[in-house]
Amino acid sequence: MTALALYIPALHAGYLKLFEKHAKDVDALFIFNEDLIREFAPKEFRALPAEETKKLVSGLGIFRTIRVLTKNGIAELAGFQKIILADDELSKKFAERFLAGADIVFEPVFLRWDEKNVLSQTPPEDVRVSTDPFDREIMEKAKKEGEKSSDWWRRVGAILVKDGVILLRVHNRHHPSEHTPYIDGDPRDFVEAGTKHGLTTALHAEQTVIAEAARKGIALEGTSIYTAVFPCAVCAKLIAFSGIKKCYFHSGSASLDGERVMKSQGVEIILVK
Repeated sequence: MTALALYIPALHAGYLKLFEKHAKDVDALFIFNEDLIREFAPKEFRALPAEETKKLVSGLGIFRTIRVLTKNGIAELAGFQKIILADDELSKKFAERFLAGADIVFEPVFLRWDEKNVLSQTPPEDVRVSTDPFDREIMEKAKKEGEKSSDWWRRVGAILVKDGVILLRVHNRHHPSEHTPYIDGDPRDFVEAGTKHGLTTALHAEQTVIAEAARKGIALEGTSIYTAVFPCAVCAKLIAFSGIKKCYFHSGSASLDGERVMKSQGVEIILVK
């Protein structure tokens, strides 16, 4: 028997695709209730109550059994051979605390848009090109990290490296929750791609690298950053004055004065192919 257990703060197309995918192989859907959610994340004031979500999903006629999962009812999941969870941080924390040893499958629920319609593929000028196997390997890891992001428009991973050792790996993330753009909407919907970088509920991957390094006491002097997309002007300036000495990227284009400022501070810019 297979159970699908989800936090559904807002019912959107990502969840509907997941429902349709598992309509025939899931025996019961469990929806996390509010008390259970508060164990792992701040309260989302605009999130749908679990009982209301249950009514909406029941109306779709996809699942025969739908239950609201409470802290006291977690033991019900023990009766299932496989448990499908959303590939988000809350579900991972839930699994770590309550489902040790269970057969778990993490499935994506966040919406994705065609990157070709979002990202400019014109790189900055006068940059070194690298085909080094190590650089390619780290860049692939950065792109893989970016896939964890819930952002509709850009999924960007960044990795901090020094002397061939990975120090940090992060991705752009919405706050206070990964589900924020689905509950409140995304202000980037009304902004032309590549402009007004500060108008977002997400913390960029490069910003997160620098913030995490500060929090963990990691010195940035002499480090390298690998980012799947060329940094925006704001992130480029942070990199320029952080002590990071090499910025590797795979796609995207420089905006405003980001490239110039990085070069002025001795940051080498490298395109990984």
